[in-house]
Amino acid sequence: MPTLTAHRYTLQPYAGPKSRTTCPACDKPRCYTRYLDTDTGELLPDAYGRCDREANCGYHRNPYHTEGGGTSYAQQVRLDGKPAFLEQYVPARATRPQPMPVPVRSIPADVFTATLVSYERNTLAQLLRGHFGRGVADELLQRFQVGTSAHWPGACVFWLLDTHGRVRGGQVVLYDATGHTIKEPRRCTTWAHTALAQHHQRRGHPAPPWLADYAQHGQKSPCLFGLSQLATAPAAQPVALVESAKTAMLATPYFPRYVWLATMGLSYLTPDRMEPLRGRRIVLYPDAGCLANWQAKAAELRRLGFNVQVSDELEKLATDDERRAGLDLADVLLNEWPGYPPNWDE
Repeated sequence: MPTLTAHRYTLQPYAGPKSRTTCPACDKPRCYTRYLDTDTGELLPDAYGRCDREANCGYHRNPYHTEGGGTSYAQQVRLDGKPAFLEQYVPARATRPQPMPVPVRSIPADVFTATLVSYERNTLAQLLRGHFGRGVADELLQRFQVGTSAHWPGACVFWLLDTHGRVRGGQVVLYDATGHTIKEPRRCTTWAHTALAQHHQRRGHPAPPWLADYAQHGQKSPCLFGLSQLATAPAAQPVALVESAKTAMLATPYFPRYVWLATMGLSYLTPDRMEPLRGRRIVLYPDAGCLANWQAKAAELRRLGFNVQVSDELEKLATDDERRAGLDLADVLLNEWPGYPPNWDE
């Protein structure tokens, strides 16, 4: 019988539109990700999953959460799976089969390094240079290993490197000159592997084998943004966590006592992604309007042994309209400082 591991139940990896179903809460099709039992390869009951429409629906039922103070799905499976009367029939030297390790899919290093250029046509890079000056801006681009994408003219790539230095994913975003994501005529955000696949398709070229494998089995956002900073940060230096990669970069020069990281999404504040931060002091800085959500997540993380607190400063500062608009720390910082006068470099 398979043993229950800390990460036995995970959200089903994206494998095309058929891997996303109708949300049981909002009834929207192809926006619901179900949980998968990695021991058996089977999907959990339909009620256990997460709606991708985080702001408009937000449904998320986790198999590790207790139900009404009782036992969680995971606990019940563990209890049901180890009936006492069977233990006497297990030979003393018998070993229970272990789940096969899941291969880690990553993006080749040469694809990653090829993007670390052309900052003169990267709108985010130009915003940072105009705000902080070229020296500080370029240090931030290097620290966070931000790339430039040709998917949209002016777009950047927020690469996601894990603690082993593997490029696990990347998000492509196009900002306007004020630092806001372009949303009209459509929202200009996508994932790096999706942009690469479209690049090959437009040219009539087959996707390279690694890309086809990654698109089928890879995780689009498996880790926090900015993790490589932990390799040189003192163990006693606290971590500040925000949702947006841009916010983590902008906050770093203002509040250098923290190591600034980003979740890359409202629902990505999960125990498995937080594991590299275990043992560090962590302060969460949620966007306005998201305080209660992140406080609940922080309570769960504390039960799992994380040293985590939540700042409510932005919530107290924001107006009702700003809460509805999702004001974040980056908005405040950009408004506080008009920019770095070019003549200071003369």
